[in-house]
Amino acid sequence: METTPLSSSFIDAIHRVRQDDRRVALLVYHRDGAERVVLRPSAPVVIGRAPPSQVQIRDGSLSREHARFTLSGDQVLIEDLRSTNGTWLGGARVARGEAKAGDEVILGKVVVAVRSITAAEGELPGLLSHEQLRVALEEEVRRARYFGRSFAIVMARPARQQGAHISHLFPRVRALLRPVDRIGLYSSDVVAALLLEAGTDVALDLARTLAAPPGRGEPVVLAGFATFPDAGTVGEELLHRCWCAVRGATEDQPVRSAPGGTWKSYPGSRNTDLVVASPAMVRVFEIVKRVSRSSIPVLLLGETGTGKEVVARAIHDLGPRSGKPMVCVNCGAIPQQLVESTLFGHERGAFTGAWQQQRGVFEAADGGTVFLDEIGELPASAQAALLRVLETRQVTRVGSNKPIDVDARIIAATHRDVEAMCASGAFRSDLLYRLNAMTVTIPPLRARPEDIEPLAHRFLEQASLANGRVVRGFDAGSLARLRAYAWPGNVRELRNSIERAVVIAEGEWIAEEDLPERARAAPPAAPAVERELPCDGVELTAAAPGADFLKARLQRCEAELIVQALRKADGNQTEAARALGMPLRTLVYKLKALGIKRLGYAPPGDP
Repeated sequence: METTPLSSSFIDAIHRVRQDDRRVALLVYHRDGAERVVLRPSAPVVIGRAPPSQVQIRDGSLSREHARFTLSGDQVLIEDLRSTNGTWLGGARVARGEAKAGDEVILGKVVVAVRSITAAEGELPGLLSHEQLRVALEEEVRRARYFGRSFAIVMARPARQQGAHISHLFPRVRALLRPVDRIGLYSSDVVAALLLEAGTDVALDLARTLAAPPGRGEPVVLAGFATFPDAGTVGEELLHRCWCAVRGATEDQPVRSAPGGTWKSYPGSRNTDLVVASPAMVRVFEIVKRVSRSSIPVLLLGETGTGKEVVARAIHDLGPRSGKPMVCVNCGAIPQQLVESTLFGHERGAFTGAWQQQRGVFEAADGGTVFLDEIGELPASAQAALLRVLETRQVTRVGSNKPIDVDARIIAATHRDVEAMCASGAFRSDLLYRLNAMTVTIPPLRARPEDIEPLAHRFLEQASLANGRVVRGFDAGSLARLRAYAWPGNVRELRNSIERAVVIAEGEWIAEEDLPERARAAPPAAPAVERELPCDGVELTAAAPGADFLKARLQRCEAELIVQALRKADGNQTEAARALGMPLRTLVYKLKALGIKRLGYAPPGDP
């Protein structure tokens, strides 16, 4: 096939089109993220703290109108607008100056990078703020749970922190990502990439590429990564473990992965040092001390992040099994086809990939404790098998018919409404009755505000030590924000917020601006109010022999609360359920279980 060479004029035209396709942009890096501003000829852009600046950055180091940027050919003309902290170019304070692509301008604590970008690069997602990154991570956790998919988060930081800034990392990381991936700010020198539909192999490849020997003048980069669900099934947990991984990376080992696996074992007692300040948690740990002396199963209920694993460890450590292993299992992280193999073990050749015999969780914890976190995520077949273990105290490995005796205490935990799951058939009632010989409800952090400050100081101490920082405490403004915020992510969210505050703090005290945006912006949380129950004031008389006195009284209180809510809602069950703060299906179940018929219910013993 004969071809005709392109003319030099045609090639020059292509180059001109490509050149015309490039634009000059300002990448404005600040404490909460970055803004991308495309400059146009004869259209000056003013950067400052407040109007009438076109680009407004809420940073106290900026003046109201700090500096003006004007595109002139390939150059950017810079004019300082009598700012307090000055405009710096090339290490010198300037009143006027010229910058070209690749230069950086310092405005107070804000870095303005001048970049030449293509139109396609201008369409790519920019740098998310830390708050936007957390929202994107939470959304991806929900999506991955629903579809049963995996994803990863990768963090990168410079090996030598002195003089390092995120402006040197962002373009490098962004160039390696797919259009669907997201990149966000962790701190002024750490970026985090959210890799959608990606597993360990993709995350490892990116981390290794980032940590490869750099080119001339580029910083040495360290990387760490965590994958869902292997390293965690909650956004705050993944963020914390990924940060721990990148923080632990060194120039000798530039890539670190967050610990994974569906279960972990703690040999012997950990001597958990607990923070218990609020009356609510004092009552919880009074129960913990009593129940730790026995071996009955315990069911821990509470929202995600309230500290259910900490309570489980305390039960183990305070009891006679403290010298034996405690094995913690995240039931939500186990692939459905491997649940029984994980819990009960398997024989060699039991299934494809079973190359050798493997002990399960119960054998590993023999003599100690098994903590089954997120028990509500167990599939029906595993629920039946677990029930058999509780009844017989024996396990049978997958691929074998030989039972093995095991002696392990079971502590289970969930944030889900297991009674409603029983009502819908998603969870076995007989298994629930076996697990909840003792039920302990852990209140959310917003219901125990007395714990916020001592927990914050504990996390501050731990984060300062782990990050090599000397941070002495919190100023008055930050403490007020900590107390006012509702903490929907509970203790785990508080820990992450304090750890990041320690990383980004510029002095010896945590300031209000070091806290997450949602903590700074949210209105004060409504104080918890102790309401009088309908059965308050009832005289407690001795129960008849063999009668379950406490259970009967609790059922009476529960029934009266439900009837009261139904009356206020004129019999509308949906409105009553909303007022009681429970799912409708749970209310329907309780109406049946408590024998409530419409509004004609009278508690037992009433005339």
